[in-house]
Amino acid sequence: MSVGFEVVLRERSSESEPGASSEGWQRRLAAEATVEGAVDVVGDAAPVAVDVWIVDRARQLQRLARVRLEANSEGAFKGVAIRASEVLRARLFETHVEPTPPPTVAAPPRVVPVADASAEAERQPSWGVELGVAALASLDGVGPAFLPLVRFDWASESEFVVQATLAGFGTRPSIVTAAGNANVAMQYGLLGAGYRLNWQPVKPFGVLSLGALRTAVVGEAALPREGHSVDQWSFLLDASLGAVLQLSRRYTVIFAGHAQLAQPYSAVRFGDQKVASVGRPNLLLTLTVGAWL
Repeated sequence: MSVGFEVVLRERSSESEPGASSEGWQRRLAAEATVEGAVDVVGDAAPVAVDVWIVDRARQLQRLARVRLEANSEGAFKGVAIRASEVLRARLFETHVEPTPPPTVAAPPRVVPVADASAEAERQPSWGVELGVAALASLDGVGPAFLPLVRFDWASESEFVVQATLAGFGTRPSIVTAAGNANVAMQYGLLGAGYRLNWQPVKPFGVLSLGALRTAVVGEAALPREGHSVDQWSFLLDASLGAVLQLSRRYTVIFAGHAQLAQPYSAVRFGDQKVASVGRPNLLLTLTVGAWL
């Protein structure tokens, strides 16, 4: 009713039970000029799903989808109602804008087998983009550094996600010793895949990624020593755990913790003394805002 349908409730007649093959109630509904669709509750003791039907131009009742009730999720009945109304709206709009075909002889109602509506919606590929910041620190004397971050997401199903991440051009933490100073700049790129639990409104997830880490060190030494600059690329392994807060159907806030290992790792030395290293390991916290397209 909230999306504009005029709803009439009817008790099922004794000649037909949910899921039965009897077509009496279908013929009666299809013959009524005021009826354009039907939502049939399936289940004996309690509802387990609803069948969504539409009356076509030949006055035949076709089943569009069976929308199953996700009993373990919050707002399960609301979710079923929303998905059922979306199926009806999409098909009725399509039916109304198509040119009117020539009249045909009425035939017995037929059932069109289709995939579960909720599962079909989840299988639709989706693209997303995230913007945010990463706080990166080494456990061996470097950091923290704050790096702008952009991430691109692709989901073939609601649970599985592929991600590409770029971060860099942020702050440069300093290492200060009696022998001199060094500034460390870091950028990295990652490509990974993860699994996301389809909970509402917070969805935990885990992602494993591979990529590359660039570490640039600019040294300043006290005279008579001389400072050097070093630029090194390393293979990078990243494992992350986090949660997605679903603000709406399209917009999210994502928080995650990461652990990174670099090979080879970068070491900062003054003379023969190692004072710090990068990537053995690095720890990160990321906070992003995402939009699904």
